[in-house]
Amino acid sequence: MDNRILNKIKKCLALAKSATNENEAAAAMRSAQALMEKHRISAEDVGFSNIKEASTPVKISRVVAYKANFIGLIERAFGVDALLHSSIFGSEIRFIGIQPQPELAAYCWDVLWPKMIAERSAYVAAQSNRCKRSTKMARGDKFAEGWVNGIYAQITDFARTDAEQHLVDAYTNKHYPSRGKAKSMTRGKKANTGSATRDGYNAGKQHSINRPLNGESQRKLAVRG
Repeated sequence: MDNRILNKIKKCLALAKSATNENEAAAAMRSAQALMEKHRISAEDVGFSNIKEASTPVKISRVVAYKANFIGLIERAFGVDALLHSSIFGSEIRFIGIQPQPELAAYCWDVLWPKMIAERSAYVAAQSNRCKRSTKMARGDKFAEGWVNGIYAQITDFARTDAEQHLVDAYTNKHYPSRGKAKSMTRGKKANTGSATRDGYNAGKQHSINRPLNGESQRKLAVRG
């Protein structure tokens, strides 16, 4: 698809929507429709051109609860849909949404995910040697769940309009028809996890996400911690 033509169509549609003069709006709409018909570009094609994907490699073999919560944090903070994708080349997480949100989501993931994994590992290592390995793992998981909640408590959800939500849903249904939400699992349900969740929450509060405004680039995205 010729991006030059696509941009012309989008400008005409924007003019048709914003013009206060009915004749001007109608002329702009006719121009857009003529270009779409000539170049065989559908309204869906125009809408999908506003959607972008950004991906980053991950090592997630099992979706434990804290990992699912972290994915949900990124989705809600940036107004994106996240899909785990595996192939012979490895696994990655793909963020789908209205530009530039996917790029920002991937950047934030690359910064915060390693921090959470590192702090969880340190917390597990600090547990008493008298603890069973399963108890240590359960405490580490609860710590990470609290860690995610500590960050989430400081942000507001990025709200998508109904039109944007419909567009993203249509895009994912078309390009990822067999997608499904991976079920998360909770380990060590009977383990004594003590203050792990509270400890993780306090640790997570030391980090924050300051989203850029008005479509600024990821260089303006501040992740503190």
